Amino acid sequence: MPLLRVPALRRLLGLALVNATPAAVTSTLFLFFVESRLEAPGAEGPLLLLFFLSAAVSAPVWSRLAARIGAKQALLQGMVLATGAFVFALFLGPGDMFLFALICLASGAAMGADLVLLPALFARELARQGRGEAAGFALWGFVSKLSLSLAALVLLPLLASQGFAPGQPAPPAALLLLTLLYAGLPCLLKLAAIALLLRLDLPELTDD
Repeated sequence: MPLLRVPALRRLLGLALVNATPAAVTSTLFLFFVESRLEAPGAEGPLLLLFFLSAAVSAPVWSRLAARIGAKQALLQGMVLATGAFVFALFLGPGDMFLFALICLASGAAMGADLVLLPALFARELARQGRGEAAGFALWGFVSKLSLSLAALVLLPLLASQGFAPGQPAPPAALLLLTLLYAGLPCLLKLAAIALLLRLDLPELTDD
């Protein structure tokens, strides 16, 4: 594909894939984590609503912050916030609903940065390269769907191999793996995304 021959676009797509994978992981495992790790079946709906409301409310805040300090720095702050949320999720256990609600708020706010800043930077780079936005964002959408597919294909069989079954009591090894996959793996992936971001020379959204 011609777009993939452009180094700047290729690097942005690589960053998008690595950065989207933590959200794909947590989306795949969210219901299992709430039901089995927090032992709070039925709380999934309100917690998801809290997450998405936080993402929606934070989106314009990230846009204003990017205009003030630069898109790269704003995106970096969002990634650091997400990483912190994942680290705290590692230590949650049964009944920690209030703490998990705070994590949903923080991770939702971090998601707002991903939803606003990375696509805007990609569109800006497409314009700078004189490339068509339709083809570019078709590829961008493919990257997002690829991360979700990979998460489901890899994580669910891993959990099943340790005896995890939705709606059934989980053995300790399965609960530990669920926690590590839900919180530890996204943390590592976010750190990898931060490393990639720091190496990129990104176009600023405030440029003419």
